Amino acid sequence: MSAQMADDSTAPQASLGPFSSPGAALTPWEATEGALRRIQKFQLCTVRRDGRPHVTPLLAIWSHGAMWFATGEHEQKAKNLSANPHCALTAGTDTLTGVDYIIEGTASLVTDYAVREAVATAFEQAYGWQLTREDGTWYQLGDAVRTGDVQLYRVQPEKGFAFATGSESSQTRYRWR
Repeated sequence: MSAQMADDSTAPQASLGPFSSPGAALTPWEATEGALRRIQKFQLCTVRRDGRPHVTPLLAIWSHGAMWFATGEHEQKAKNLSANPHCALTAGTDTLTGVDYIIEGTASLVTDYAVREAVATAFEQAYGWQLTREDGTWYQLGDAVRTGDVQLYRVQPEKGFAFATGSESSQTRYRWR
């Protein structure tokens, strides 16, 4: 297995955060990991060279123990990451109840062909016809990842959160070693 590919079985340590309701339960990593695999749109936050934040929606996946996304080499997020690889990916509900997710980590550019191939296949499995059929919104993105026509980034997770809101609120924090 390539150094850029990790084993999905490495679960982070989970703890309940201070902003949880009394008696709230933490969100098990397995539930968060399942949600990260199902979510189809994330927001990526990077930092511009002058220190201002940059946030943009994009397709991303959780696979092989990390978050992955692709972008063009001249896009703002790629410029930001070349200067500062720290970033956060977020996803959540559009309602007042539910669970919102955050993965913070360090992004690295992936050039290894075997890794690009495996991740392109993972993208196609996650997004299905949207990437594989001619009428799909992101048709041929998998091929662009494979050939290097887009930059592929791996976000090594360092810290994550699951914020559950409803009758009880919980803030689960995940830490990777």
